[in-house]
Amino acid sequence: LWDRFLWILSETGYLHMQATRPHTIGHGLVDSPVGMAAHILEKYSTWTNPTFAHLPDGGLGKHFTKDELLTTVMIYWVSGTVVSSIRLYRETISARKFPIISAAHSIPIEVPSAVADFPHEMYHTPEPWCRDRLRNMLQYTTMPRGGHFAALEVPDLFAQDIRDFARKAETFHSKAKEQ
Repeated sequence: LWDRFLWILSETGYLHMQATRPHTIGHGLVDSPVGMAAHILEKYSTWTNPTFAHLPDGGLGKHFTKDELLTTVMIYWVSGTVVSSIRLYRETISARKFPIISAAHSIPIEVPSAVADFPHEMYHTPEPWCRDRLRNMLQYTTMPRGGHFAALEVPDLFAQDIRDFARKAETFHSKAKEQ
């Protein structure tokens, strides 16, 4: 537990900076394509698998092509949207100051839902907590591998999980129509 706490502490400096000073880091990233690439690609390394941080190339080549990585960086660079993407952290943290937004987070979600829990994702929500809020959670999958960027890391697992959920959702809706 202590090791997990230390890892989270070491990996969440970005969160504090982006939640409290989004324009400071954001405008620095907009000013430098190399800085932006370093910032984004570091996340691709450690959020894919924490052990990759100790590899010379950050393990980036294990799951991603250079083209995929460069495309991600270029989307932010060419569109100039890195600052607005970072503001999400500020707005999420600030939302807790407003009772109406905090209250919205306690409203049950009734639509059919699914959760895929990847082992190298930074935070995990236990299945009972998900079921408490997602009243029609049709599927909770504990994945054998993958992290934050699962759609690129393990597209086969990711896609199969979506297909499995889609079948369950179709059955759910068919039964609902019969009632």
